[in-house]
Amino acid sequence: MGTRERRSAVRGLDGFVIVVITLLLGCRRARAESSVELSGTTGFGVLAVGVTPARFAVSPSASASLRGDGWFFIARDTVSFLGATGDRFGIHNETTLGAGLFGERVNVSAGLSLVALSLPICGPSLCGQVRGLAPGASVRLDLFGPYLSGSLGISIDCAGTWFTGGASAVWNGVSVRCSAGPVFRFAPHS
Repeated sequence: MGTRERRSAVRGLDGFVIVVITLLLGCRRARAESSVELSGTTGFGVLAVGVTPARFAVSPSASASLRGDGWFFIARDTVSFLGATGDRFGIHNETTLGAGLFGERVNVSAGLSLVALSLPICGPSLCGQVRGLAPGASVRLDLFGPYLSGSLGISIDCAGTWFTGGASAVWNGVSVRCSAGPVFRFAPHS
């Protein structure tokens, strides 16, 4: 790298540092007060995977969100248990990182997931217990009522998981999980 390229790179870095400092220390109105909200829910719904009919799933979930002015970043873990109705046992653990928007009585979020699973899956010609990791995506809507100072509500959560790789011997495609249930949030009130 020549002298001219180094000077250009240093000038570019100087400009970047000035912009970052201005954004972090500059206009007070541009910075929103952030807070943390914790929530927990238990969803009851279905998990559809493979060529068999969708199966009943109980899906408890816990999440933590860092909130700004009308927006938030979220980390959520949802574990779906299959087999409560006598079918073969399976577990589908989905960890999601995402973002969302919120109002006084509503949260809407979406994110990308990593799913650890051990599920009984049937494909067109084979059945087997599939274990492994898979990528996915999740969307969730939380609606809160006036009960318990707006902390109690209903959560509707749907996610898709893309099965490929090790699962391809049995089946590959997209599985879908949807559930609904009560949600309780712990948030600081202004």
